[in-house]
Amino acid sequence: MLRICFLSRTLLNLMLLAAAAAMLDTTAVAADERVEFFESRIRPLLVNRCYECHSAETEQNGGLLLDSKAGWEVGGDSGPAIVPNDPEASLLIKAVRWDNPDVQMPPQDAGGKLTAAEIADLEAWVKSGAFDPRTEIGTAKIRKSWDETFAERRQWWSLQPVAHPPVPEVSDVAWSGSAIDRFLRHRMAAEGITPAGLASAETLIRRATLVLTGLPPQPTDVSAFVEACRQDREAAYAQLVERLLASPQFGERFARHWMDVVRFTETHGNEWNYDVPYAWRYRDYLIRAFNDDVPYNQFVREHIAGDLLATPRYNATGQFTESVIGTAFYRFGEVNHDSCVLFGSIGYDVVDNQLDTLTKAFQATTVACARCHDHKIDAVSTKDYHALLGILRSSRSVQHTLDHAIVNSLTMHDLSMLKTSIRSELSSIWKRDAAALNADKLNALQAAAGDAVPIATDPLFAWSRLTKDAATPGASVTESWQSAASEYAAKSAEHAAFNKAQFTTVADFRDGKKGDWMADGMGLRDSAWLPGDFSVATDGDSAIRHVLSAGVYTFGLSDKLNGAFRSPPLTRTHGKVSFEVMGGGFSLARLVFNNCQLNYTNQHSIHHPDWSWITVDFQEGTQPLHPYAELLTFWDNPKFPDPLGTLSKDTENQRLPFNDHAKNPRTWWGVRRVVAHDGAETPRDEAAFVAPLYEGDPVPSLDQAVERYAAIAANAVVRFESFTSTNDDVRWLEWLLAKGVLSNRADSTPQLAQLIAKYREVEANQITLPRTMPGMADEGPGFDQPVLTRGEYTKPGDVVERRYLEAMSRTTRPDESRDGNDVSHETYVANVYLQSIAPTSAGGSGRALVAEAIVDPDNPLTSRVMANRIWYWIFGNGLVRTPDDFGHVGELPSHPELLDHLATQFVSDQWSMKKLIRSLLLSRAFQSSAAPLTDSREKDPDNLLLSWYPARRAEAEVIRDSILAVSGRLDGTMYGPSIHPYRATADTEKRLYIGPLDGDGRRSIYIKFQLMEAAQFLSAFNLPGGKIAQGRRDASNVPAQSLALLNDPFVLAMADRWSESLVADGSMNVAERLTRMFVSALGRPPSASELQRFEQTINDLSAIHNVSAADILANRSIWKDAAHAVFNFKEFIFIP
Repeated sequence: MLRICFLSRTLLNLMLLAAAAAMLDTTAVAADERVEFFESRIRPLLVNRCYECHSAETEQNGGLLLDSKAGWEVGGDSGPAIVPNDPEASLLIKAVRWDNPDVQMPPQDAGGKLTAAEIADLEAWVKSGAFDPRTEIGTAKIRKSWDETFAERRQWWSLQPVAHPPVPEVSDVAWSGSAIDRFLRHRMAAEGITPAGLASAETLIRRATLVLTGLPPQPTDVSAFVEACRQDREAAYAQLVERLLASPQFGERFARHWMDVVRFTETHGNEWNYDVPYAWRYRDYLIRAFNDDVPYNQFVREHIAGDLLATPRYNATGQFTESVIGTAFYRFGEVNHDSCVLFGSIGYDVVDNQLDTLTKAFQATTVACARCHDHKIDAVSTKDYHALLGILRSSRSVQHTLDHAIVNSLTMHDLSMLKTSIRSELSSIWKRDAAALNADKLNALQAAAGDAVPIATDPLFAWSRLTKDAATPGASVTESWQSAASEYAAKSAEHAAFNKAQFTTVADFRDGKKGDWMADGMGLRDSAWLPGDFSVATDGDSAIRHVLSAGVYTFGLSDKLNGAFRSPPLTRTHGKVSFEVMGGGFSLARLVFNNCQLNYTNQHSIHHPDWSWITVDFQEGTQPLHPYAELLTFWDNPKFPDPLGTLSKDTENQRLPFNDHAKNPRTWWGVRRVVAHDGAETPRDEAAFVAPLYEGDPVPSLDQAVERYAAIAANAVVRFESFTSTNDDVRWLEWLLAKGVLSNRADSTPQLAQLIAKYREVEANQITLPRTMPGMADEGPGFDQPVLTRGEYTKPGDVVERRYLEAMSRTTRPDESRDGNDVSHETYVANVYLQSIAPTSAGGSGRALVAEAIVDPDNPLTSRVMANRIWYWIFGNGLVRTPDDFGHVGELPSHPELLDHLATQFVSDQWSMKKLIRSLLLSRAFQSSAAPLTDSREKDPDNLLLSWYPARRAEAEVIRDSILAVSGRLDGTMYGPSIHPYRATADTEKRLYIGPLDGDGRRSIYIKFQLMEAAQFLSAFNLPGGKIAQGRRDASNVPAQSLALLNDPFVLAMADRWSESLVADGSMNVAERLTRMFVSALGRPPSASELQRFEQTINDLSAIHNVSAADILANRSIWKDAAHAVFNFKEFIFIP
């Protein structure tokens, strides 16, 4: 009987392990996620809907208390209200479902049944074990004032000034080389723990390379390092660390760490899974920032207020602004995309998520838990929450144009010069055309209209009247002309009176100026657009697309440029707003309410090649949502692609991947006026430009009528040629071109044809497409936020001034001085607040204040939090094991003095992240063996004291990238648009497309992170969900992981890819090839026993595949199985 081969045993054991793991409870949620879920979803629900009848401070209905864990455990008259892990047996769940008509909670007179989402939250909470941190028994008691409560909570360790602890002395010479080691060894000695020895050279280079780059070391690097260590281990290791810190892959590795912290996503989830446009540029920004060692305080400033920096960081190579990209972190996460007017909570939920991410990422403080009430355990009041809410709500979500002004400047100059030449040639042609205008041509225009009679405001109306009356015997041309003039004047006056009565001007750009609207984009860099400008047709037979009246345009030189145009906050005076626009290419005009970017209503696509009015509703009661108007090109349009097919009436192309549209879109708009009104009609054309036709004495003959038309045409052309056109001239030129009186053929003359061809060549080939990025901007006056009673936006209370957290206002000794002035810190911070808030009340949000308050060296949280995050990234656990929560629910630091030392040194080193990382890598602790001594494991089973290096399973991306690297498929190309993840079937309705199986060989950081469905292989290994900030990843052990390594087509394909190179590696025998495989995959040669067992495996595989001994080395099937086995080694997916 064929003996079970080593490979088969390996796979069998993996499957048995998976089967055993399947019997475990897989519904358990990591502790920090349970806290997050309870504090953000369950506690507010209980407070808002249950405490009124079921808390210690009210009259308890049925004896049931829901304001403490003990309350529901004991239950009321009917017994325990909740059976953890069993919603169906829980009385509370039955009551909120209203299953029993006699037991319905909350009752109709207390607000009625919970929403389906609220019930689902309670069910999920109970099913996951009903985690509840409210361990104090709810008893009616006299409440302390917030001042008393705050004073007590303000004493929490993380809110105390960062100390400067002395570095302890230690007797262990091996642990005396750095302050880090001395702090650690001092604590070990106090606990009677002996540290492990040094890791081997092979282990150390693999560990350091995986930790700093996320990739396994190359075999040549391993052998070189091992040899160098034999000569001088300390120097060799220091050189290794420097090389890895300087590696471009360092930035990729640490950028991915930070992306967890800011819940990076490239889509918004929900039903349509909208793209976060160009989110990948934020990922690239992070990679550059970590590689360039941008100081952390600058990094923080750029995230919180990168658009407001007096001296933004500029990328000279790419010719774009880096700083503003940081604000993109606000724009990630899940975003609902229903009506933000009908469902006002949508906008508040988005800002709540932004606020939660902001305060967790930089302060490890759960400020969002104070949305509905003062924080239950930390020094954060609901006024703190709403003060910050006002700051974020005062900021607008926009698409920033990143390009420096120099980008396209030379091309724009060349195009402008060509336009000047084209203008001159057109003027010459049009002068001849105007001079050739005669009665025959006017008659032809009238004949072309058929039986349609021109309206009184049509320039052809007068000629139509004259020729019609001329057929009547005895008719007078003069009287006919006077009659036409009277009818025109009456109709024009009628339209003017109607417009004056029905419409209120919101904005009028017919002077060519932008007014107080905010403009951004390469197409809006001109300060004014004067009458008589024109746009050149970029294809087709026509020479020009439009002669332009004064207004605001994105396409004066090219329709490949972007433009976003936003109004100041609007005051509602009428129920509708109409825009006089032209445009196309997925451009958009809309009203924005509550800063909602994915609102389904109050918008209209611009797909109008000529001037048209488009109307959107302006609902009553929306003033508290701070509305503003906005016009956007494709580049700036977060609503593209739209599921409703409303943009250009296009439903098919909108289901293509976003990047397909972004390759070379032509997108454009122009606007002349914006008006408010109530009626269904839009403004009527007053046709003031026709008035000069009737000025002066009435014409006595048809010939003189022709002369009148010709003179107007000639004068309009002359002023066009001399750059002195009026808006009325432009209207005449538009009419004459539309009627064919003036030639618009690109080949009208050889010279014009040559100029148009040259213009099109330059425009098509030399324009750099805009680079945009979602972010935040201050574009209007900031506003303070009322406290929302119980977090409900429909119940505003007292207004809170915009400011930072109260707990941060008293962090240093009162006798400290600033800038040589002896003032208390309270006074200093108060002054900073006043100086920051006062100007923002007139023109800004206050985000700059928040940024400076956070990067203030005296802030007790900022340096501690980031030092702890970096420790976690290096050692697998933070000194505080809850990196997103330094509050009472979080864990206490295992080494508080060491944490303060790191925080102090971090600031002293000018906030250099690389210097801090270097110090951790060079520590004895990092270089320790991962094998603990027996007594150490017994005394400190969780390794809190770090007496041995904490080996751990690598992150999802490291596992996938290692497979790519070892198989030889890794493509080291950096930056650029993300690759769609592989999936078996596409779902275009959810914008889930099929990417290549191997992701084109790119590292996992370049695989598109789609909130609705991330890459399945990565998700199996605890890739974060992307909905909330998650600074610490889960580390589960579930069957899906074993099954992914066994069965995922990516793993199988890469095993096959590796086998292709293995059979061509020139190995002389099986042992040599196996040794190469171990060194490549594990960074070490196999032991004698490992080699013996694996050689037997190869023999067994040769029998299975019916391959002779002579053909083993050349058989890919055998080596594919062998490669697959190596990928399934536990050691392969671990950081040793």
